[in-house]
Amino acid sequence: MKVLYYLFIFRYFKENLSRTLLSIIAISLGIALFISTQINAWRAEQSVLDQMLGYSSEKFIGRYVANNQNQGANDKFLKELSSSVPENIKLEPEFQTKGTFYVTKEQILSFPIIGKDVILSFQVFTSKETKKKIPKYFLSQSLYEKIQLQKDTKKILICEREISVSQEDYQVIPLDGIFLVMDITRLQFICNQKKQITSIWLTQDENSINSQTINKINSPEWTYESKELIIERAGIALGSLKINLTIVSLVSVLISFFMVSNMFTGLYLARKHEYGILLSIGSDKINNFILFLAQSIVIGALGGMIGIFLGILIANTNLFTTVNTITDSNQIRSYRNIPLSIIISGFLISIIGSVLASLYNSYKTYKIHPIDLIRERDQSQTNIFFGFSKKNTLFLSILLIFIGVSLGLLSFAKQILPGMVGVGFVILGFVALNFLAIPSLVQILDKLFSKFHFPQSIKIGLKEIEMEPWKHGLTASTIMLSTSLVFTLTSLTSSYESSLIHWVDEENKSDYSLINEKKLNTGEPGVPVSLYESLKTVPEFSAVEPFYIDSKFIVNGKYYTLHVLNFENNYDKNQLIVSKNLCFLDQICKGDSITINTELNSKVAIKIQEEKDHFFSERGTIMMDYSFFQKNFSIKYLSSIRITKNKKLPEKKILNLLQDITKKYGLKFINQTELKKLYLEGMNQVFSILDTLKISALFISILALTTSLIYFIREKSQLLAGLKAIGMDSYQMFQLIYSQTLFLVTFGITSGIFSSFFLSPIVIFGINRNAFGWILNFQYPTNLVAKLPILIPVITFFICLIPFYFLKKMNISKELKYE
Repeated sequence: MKVLYYLFIFRYFKENLSRTLLSIIAISLGIALFISTQINAWRAEQSVLDQMLGYSSEKFIGRYVANNQNQGANDKFLKELSSSVPENIKLEPEFQTKGTFYVTKEQILSFPIIGKDVILSFQVFTSKETKKKIPKYFLSQSLYEKIQLQKDTKKILICEREISVSQEDYQVIPLDGIFLVMDITRLQFICNQKKQITSIWLTQDENSINSQTINKINSPEWTYESKELIIERAGIALGSLKINLTIVSLVSVLISFFMVSNMFTGLYLARKHEYGILLSIGSDKINNFILFLAQSIVIGALGGMIGIFLGILIANTNLFTTVNTITDSNQIRSYRNIPLSIIISGFLISIIGSVLASLYNSYKTYKIHPIDLIRERDQSQTNIFFGFSKKNTLFLSILLIFIGVSLGLLSFAKQILPGMVGVGFVILGFVALNFLAIPSLVQILDKLFSKFHFPQSIKIGLKEIEMEPWKHGLTASTIMLSTSLVFTLTSLTSSYESSLIHWVDEENKSDYSLINEKKLNTGEPGVPVSLYESLKTVPEFSAVEPFYIDSKFIVNGKYYTLHVLNFENNYDKNQLIVSKNLCFLDQICKGDSITINTELNSKVAIKIQEEKDHFFSERGTIMMDYSFFQKNFSIKYLSSIRITKNKKLPEKKILNLLQDITKKYGLKFINQTELKKLYLEGMNQVFSILDTLKISALFISILALTTSLIYFIREKSQLLAGLKAIGMDSYQMFQLIYSQTLFLVTFGITSGIFSSFFLSPIVIFGINRNAFGWILNFQYPTNLVAKLPILIPVITFFICLIPFYFLKKMNISKELKYE
């Protein structure tokens, strides 16, 4: 039996290396996309977690957090806490702030500065390096790699004080993330916050058997957060983004397996006689079934292993990162560890997907009879799709599409499962339509061509497609899936772009915005509040408005985005406004009250007076008036200052004034057009991963079509050799291949466009609405559709080149020689 499997599987792979490699490449591309997106999504979640904690630790079980994170709270709470925790729980006070470092003159790196009791925490920072004294600073490996490119002495800005760090002062610790740890008393002194701490870590010894229940102490200045709560908050912050990436990557995997299923169809047709021979010499149907499945497992395993390697390579080379409004791309890139669960899931998907792709053809090998040895072709069948008749196939496809659209457009906050199921039903419906439409369309074309003098080579090529609708239906469905994915994702990004531009026009009607370009990438404010106060009285400006963003504003243990600006006069300035997507997702709506932690007045209950469309944060946006913000928070910097020019004064005078201001304060001013461009660049960074997925889907489709044509040449070698022998020249041969390819490409793309008409609304008004709460301005890429009549013939020509090369090299005498 081992010899049989070796001869039947590995010898075939060896003799048909090109076709086998194409199938393995298709699987590996799909798995690589899945692995790389999952790794980047995990790293993004880990970066959010580390932004909360500074760095993660296995010993960490929870913490008390000061309600005023900017100034912290007095450390006297430590004494009260120490008497209420079990003996095996250690308390580690921490003071955390932000540090900045100039990577270049124009680029600033922002990272957490963590003050700890270094003696107490020193076992955490083990290193191979040996030093005679405890270093002043402990740098994470990624931070060290970023700042070591500068001179020996580095300048780090901490609490607006420039601190010099020389080589003798620091030690590198082998932990992921970007952060710096130093002695807590030294950091408190630098920040002028003596005896103030921002959090108290609760850690448990590794030798402890079980975590003991923590008796929480209620305090007006402190809030307890368990490790589970913090991890859950990090997951919620990126949950929708991760799920959407998973959906898109799995669709790419699905395209890969459609191609592989097409390959297995060709493999079945090419080896059908061999299965009949095996039955004749004593094998049984079950052995045939297992033998075919074994081929799929081998191909799936090889494709999975290569895909995992490629996925890790793509993730580690940072070709694209998973970013949104609360993630830091520098922080994400600092991680190199990869969860084993992602690798295992990728490998299992490759195996299971390959088995499912081959299941139908495996079943057909089970149904083979020895008489199939003398049959030239399967007996004509009236069934089209898994045994259904034409009428039933049409009814089934319409029913699947109707159910898919109905499910996909259901509105459930944070529930994208109906949308996912809806997408699946629509895809199945169109796949069924493809199998039904291909033979019918060929018959229509055949009747049309008979009225005109079309070359016989074209008729032969189309007739071969009609005779094998299952095989060519899979090829067309692969092209349909990739086309539909491209058009649906393009529709999604175009809708986002249109909605974003509309939001900027509605939200910011000022002429110019003053920003700190260097701090823009860090997400930190950098425009002095003192400048805003001084500009309010400048006569050249008719209006000067503050604008402040906090992308990690916590309410009820969840992250939201806070926007601080001047409310219009018809709003109560002591109440809040929330975005409609926040109301949809978390039911925090007009008339409700929320309690927020403030710096100056501890906890404050505040009412929500209105909801409005606010296209900014996928988690929801809370809007607060600047006057109310000043009463409860203390800040020195704004995110930007919005300026409306005095229309009575010359434009040149106003521009000169703005140039003087920006030069003095190291800022930059931008107009409305540049502001929109800035927002669009941020959006494009988030969606850059989708462009990669679209390119990959197209590439897999081209592979699928090329493989199908190569199988056609191999399977019909005797027919093609006979046509060449009776005088068909190279041009006519190319016509035959080109007509088949043009039909499949045109049919697949057309089917993909029609399916995207149904899938785009599901993704935009179903999945996207339920995940993020937004109702986007729907846009469809009609300009791309208009270009297809020119692109399709050109694409078809290049696809045909490789199959035609094999056809050109065909040896007539060898192919016509019968054993």
